[in-house]
Amino acid sequence: MKRAATSGFAIGLALIALLGFAVRVGFILSERSTPLGGDAIYYTKAANLLADGKGFIEPFRYLYGSEETITLANGEERTITIPVGHMEPTAGHPPIYVLYLAAFSSIGLRSPMDHKMASALLGMATIVLAGLLGRELRSDRLGLIAAFLTAVYANIWINDIVLMSESAALTMVFLVTLCGLRFWRAPSLRTGIWFAIAGALAALSRAELLLYMPIIGAVALLRVRRPWRERLGTYAVMGLVCLMVISPWVIRNNIVMERFLTLSDGAGTVMVQANCDQTYYGDEHGDHIGGWNLYCHSRTQPYGPNGELLDESERDAVVREQALEYISAHTGRLITVVVPARIGRMWGLYQPVQQMRTEIVERRPELPAWIGFWQYAVMVPLTIAGVVVQWRRRQPVLVLLLWAGLVTFTAATAFGNIRYRTAAELTIVMFSAITIDAIWSAVVRRRGGDPLDVGDGDGGDESRPARVPEGQAQ
Repeated sequence: MKRAATSGFAIGLALIALLGFAVRVGFILSERSTPLGGDAIYYTKAANLLADGKGFIEPFRYLYGSEETITLANGEERTITIPVGHMEPTAGHPPIYVLYLAAFSSIGLRSPMDHKMASALLGMATIVLAGLLGRELRSDRLGLIAAFLTAVYANIWINDIVLMSESAALTMVFLVTLCGLRFWRAPSLRTGIWFAIAGALAALSRAELLLYMPIIGAVALLRVRRPWRERLGTYAVMGLVCLMVISPWVIRNNIVMERFLTLSDGAGTVMVQANCDQTYYGDEHGDHIGGWNLYCHSRTQPYGPNGELLDESERDAVVREQALEYISAHTGRLITVVVPARIGRMWGLYQPVQQMRTEIVERRPELPAWIGFWQYAVMVPLTIAGVVVQWRRRQPVLVLLLWAGLVTFTAATAFGNIRYRTAAELTIVMFSAITIDAIWSAVVRRRGGDPLDVGDGDGGDESRPARVPEGQAQ
């Protein structure tokens, strides 16, 4: 029976992955006239330049050059011209997504449409990982439910059709969560190493994802009854493995950049666009408190006192200092008004319709955005119920729920944006699937069981306690 159920799971998961791919391709084709946004242009151009052997260079200055009139420290105005073909190293974004797209560019698939199709393949991988995560949590059936929700939930697949790095980041989120769950249930050196590798890859897709692995790893090791030396040793090895994976990128950045940086140098740009009067007190276009504004400060790129070019890390440091000066002068407003508004915008609790319309203006296609808006409204109560169900079963909650805390922290320190919620879409999908599975269990229990409700001993049947690996605390 279990072998038949496993075969049914594999077939079902493959069909759901194909369905998800079809959904993504369908919307890619239907939205092909929608122009790309700034970051999407960056990714596709940077990938092509990387495939051409140019390395990780800033694509806009290389392809288009620039000309700006600036005021020097002595008050003199000067026009600065950067010619087309200007080679400037970039670390504006972590490298995973550009590397992935560059692999397709290297075989001739170089257009934005080609890269969107490549992102749809990432979406398929995310669906498969969702199915495996659900199966690991409880049963084949939960895995198929989770995979189906991942296939059709617009707030997940919209990233694949707009050419944003969240497409790769979400794949990494599901991967690191799967590895994290296995480490949580059986914290060993082997599961820890795989968890650390996945955590590092996640960080190389979006920097803030780096926080997940050390938090879950620490809590998992605190739960087990083992000598402190053994636990600390495992944690240290995990940290070293993680550093080994990310170190080539970090070393490269500090060789080519003037200022020290780790995974990316975009923090200053984010901060300077989120901390100004328009985002703290509103602007002429309505209440945009807690959002971002391209015109918060001067759009002119920073230069040296005598007009000399600054590299990307130096420019980011200049605008970060501008943002910090504003924050220090408006700390009370930031804490009491702006941070709650940022968090509220991301979670759809503050100005949800306005935020949706703002993101449509930012090149998120209108129909998928509204589909995701209403799907989210339905799935939030399912998510809350799923947390309760998982808690009552004494099954892992933090492994899934931590993403909600991390994205909340990101919004609080950056600005309110639905896209910043991407990692927590896993939380929403998985807890919603748990609720649906629990309802299904209540219905089929009266009919003699379900062939797809075959667990592995870790809670596959509510009448049995979850298996606790040897050495782990109850």
